[in-house]
Amino acid sequence: MRLPGGTPPARFFLALCVWRLVPRREAAGTEEVVFGKVGGNILLLCRNVSKEATEVVWFQGDPHSFPPLFSSKVAFPPDVRFSLVDNSSLRITELRVQDEGNYTCKEVLNKTDHEHRVQLLVANPPHSTPKCWAETSSGLMLQLFCSWPGGYPHPTLHWREEGHDLENSSWVISSTSSSDTHVETLNSSHLSHRKVFKCVGSHVVEQEEPACTVEIKIPSLESEPPKTCFVGDNVTLTCRVTEGTPAARLTWLRDITQPEVEIQPGGRYLIAQEGNVSRLTIRNCSQGTDGGCYVCKAQNPVGLRELFVCLTVKQPVNVVGAVGAVVVLSLLAILTITGVILYYNPLLCLRGHLHVHASARGCQRPAYCRQDWQGLYGKNSSALPEGLLWRQFLTLSFPFPSLPFRCCVQESGLGGCLSAGGLRR
Repeated sequence: MRLPGGTPPARFFLALCVWRLVPRREAAGTEEVVFGKVGGNILLLCRNVSKEATEVVWFQGDPHSFPPLFSSKVAFPPDVRFSLVDNSSLRITELRVQDEGNYTCKEVLNKTDHEHRVQLLVANPPHSTPKCWAETSSGLMLQLFCSWPGGYPHPTLHWREEGHDLENSSWVISSTSSSDTHVETLNSSHLSHRKVFKCVGSHVVEQEEPACTVEIKIPSLESEPPKTCFVGDNVTLTCRVTEGTPAARLTWLRDITQPEVEIQPGGRYLIAQEGNVSRLTIRNCSQGTDGGCYVCKAQNPVGLRELFVCLTVKQPVNVVGAVGAVVVLSLLAILTITGVILYYNPLLCLRGHLHVHASARGCQRPAYCRQDWQGLYGKNSSALPEGLLWRQFLTLSFPFPSLPFRCCVQESGLGGCLSAGGLRR
């Protein structure tokens, strides 16, 4: 029977007994810290091993614990991921977070023992790249944030400007780090439009140093066209930041007469900001107090921009009264034109038969153009001109019953109308 690793049971138990009988002695030694990457391999060196050493033993945790992890003389049942190299150094493959801890190697000499202690840290680098952004602190100071989460141990982050570390700059007010984030607070007096800051990250198990950048910009503004509000109505003025890093603070001023007096929300004024858009709502517009220009002010640590938004307040128009007046005037015009037409030509000439029958309400009795003609030329029909073509008239019941009507006749090459007296009933 053999134990795992090929060690005979008798030899294994003999080593246990011998190890238990070895007296403990104070051992001089050295220490170091090494980093390994999760899933990678690591070699822990047993440094300063003497050629006169009779045995090299590795311990995990307490160097006085039993049994040891490995011995150069006795092969104890090992984890397959652990092995000895050159009978002195300890090799660990497929590193796990649980492998982190203290390891001690001892070389056994005839008179003294030498110890070398190794602290193994199993690191896990961040899987993403650093992220950078800028914010405005109280007092319009610029804050630069750099974050690189997900790694163990925590990465090291540095802010740079034009190749120089900001930590050594005179315009840095404060510098703080917490876990995976590093923050620099800068004085705004040294800032300028489109200045670029760079954050560089480093990790104990990463050879590359990934980076991210922030470009600061002065705000740019745009607004809607001038607005018009009727007295008693509500109106909303809009101001939008189209560019600016970090985000700008938006405020509203009444006009240039009092440039430092901000409009505070409350009463007839309502101010709402969503992202980079600010809206000023004025309730119950007043022509005496609300008309004029308003100032939209955008400010960040880089600079200040202002934009005028103008408002016109008007009295409401009585639309119903205006429409009614137009209708009345139109009716009067129509009646006037109709009266003039009827005065000069009250009858409408229509082609048809000689007689016109009063079939519609308001029509007069038939009028006979032949009788009118005969009344003028006599009752002798032979006195009628040859080729006379008769036309008929329809007498309508207009409000002018006493107007005369005409009888239109047409001769060969000659046409005209003859008056024939008043209307017949």
